[in-house]
Amino acid sequence: MGKIKSAIVFSLITVIIAVLCFVCFVPFPVGWVEEAKEDGTSESVPFQFFNPIINWTEKSADLGGYQYGDGADYLGGSFSIVYYPDGVISEQEFIENRDAKEGEEQTEYVEKYTPYKDVNGRLYLEKDTVCDGGETPTEEFLSSCEVRLETLKKRFEGLHAENLQLEVCDNICVRVSLPASMTESVAAVIYYSYLGQVKLLYGTSSDAASASQILPVNENPMSDYIKGVSSHSNAAGNIYVQVSFTDVGREVVGNATSGASETTGYLFLQVGEGNTVINLSVSERVNDDLYISGSYTSETANIVATVIDTAIKNPNSYGMNLGNLYRTRANFGVLTLGGLTLETITLVYIAFGILFAAMLVFFFVRYRRLGFVHLYTYLTFLTLMVIIFWAIPIPIGVGTLAVLGIASVLLSVSNAIAFEYARKEYAVGKTIDSSVKTGYKRCFWHIFDLHIVLLIVSLLVYLIGIGELSVFGLALTFGVALSGIGTLALNRFLWYVMMRLSKDAGKFCHYKREEVEEDD
Repeated sequence: MGKIKSAIVFSLITVIIAVLCFVCFVPFPVGWVEEAKEDGTSESVPFQFFNPIINWTEKSADLGGYQYGDGADYLGGSFSIVYYPDGVISEQEFIENRDAKEGEEQTEYVEKYTPYKDVNGRLYLEKDTVCDGGETPTEEFLSSCEVRLETLKKRFEGLHAENLQLEVCDNICVRVSLPASMTESVAAVIYYSYLGQVKLLYGTSSDAASASQILPVNENPMSDYIKGVSSHSNAAGNIYVQVSFTDVGREVVGNATSGASETTGYLFLQVGEGNTVINLSVSERVNDDLYISGSYTSETANIVATVIDTAIKNPNSYGMNLGNLYRTRANFGVLTLGGLTLETITLVYIAFGILFAAMLVFFFVRYRRLGFVHLYTYLTFLTLMVIIFWAIPIPIGVGTLAVLGIASVLLSVSNAIAFEYARKEYAVGKTIDSSVKTGYKRCFWHIFDLHIVLLIVSLLVYLIGIGELSVFGLALTFGVALSGIGTLALNRFLWYVMMRLSKDAGKFCHYKREEVEEDD
């Protein structure tokens, strides 16, 4: 391979490794929300960050360590949102709405609301809706708040999300905190706010506003027509939402869609007032249950099915309004990452950084530019380990951190052995190409045998062990395999490519010939 081809290959490898490192380790905002400031204004701040280490480990995003804002405060790995019952607004919203009005309009608005005395005015209540014209909430309203809370509990419990918290705040509101590692966290908080009666509409236009309600009929409950809604996946991996009709419901829907074979029709499943949860086109009469697929993930399908199913079983007309999304700060007392506190995790990061720096110092001092070969090999190894942790997925904990340390040492030692064997060959007068070839040939079986033994041991630990021990064995299996491939294949290839870019291959490797004393 000539210099030009080597330069092209080297550039391509550099770009690939840089992209892998960026994707695996660099957080950046992917979602923004308006957040109120103390002076009454608002600013756009990120509430979701792309950070694969956080997401892939399926742990709290407290591990992200990203910062934003004027003070560059450390932010935790979740965001919170408050559900307000219909007729209830925050003090901040009341003030903003009041100040935006003038004259009689402002006076009417102020008279429309009363501060909620039980929470010292942090909330404002619409008198006619909540207080029956008075200044205190009615018993009926307070009972409806309990119904709302129970419905939200049932919905969020179905997410099975780690570090999810749901609590009553200010007596009548509900605050939900969701981990940022949830892929569809925003969809969950929006869809779960849909409370009220489930309706099925049908029309010949894709606009739900022009469709006519076909279920429920008269004043009958929706449970008379729909038995339930659930999410599933088939053998091919397709994810779908199933709407199961009763015999009566199937007959009504069949009659309503009888003309679909002639003119394409549209079905809309709504919860509450105009909240469309499912919409689909139909080109033939519906005679059976609905099986709706498309762009659903397992998470979104579960969210949609849960919203409709719980609304059918609890068809109250109590609505909920969403407040602003707020990023929550890290709780340094919370256990994360397999039981490690955030302080401990920080120390682990520092220790890893020190060891990483020490490794680079050793390789670059002893081998000069040849150290780049090891660096590229190691970065490839590290990013592939992260990707494997995501693909399996392997939970991050004490065992997996130990695996990264063990496999890193194994790879570094193996590369150093290969470099030293080649050094010895070069010292006795061989060319650099011959030295590398012979050096690898001489150390191949030593490195190979070491990795095979460790691979067998790690596989046995994985197969025999249970719990965290089994996870440790599985992670170590991948770590040992990548270390062996890195040293015996990737490291040698990178060495071959980079060496072609140097005029003096011996200086590139910081190798020297042995001095031979002449006989007198």
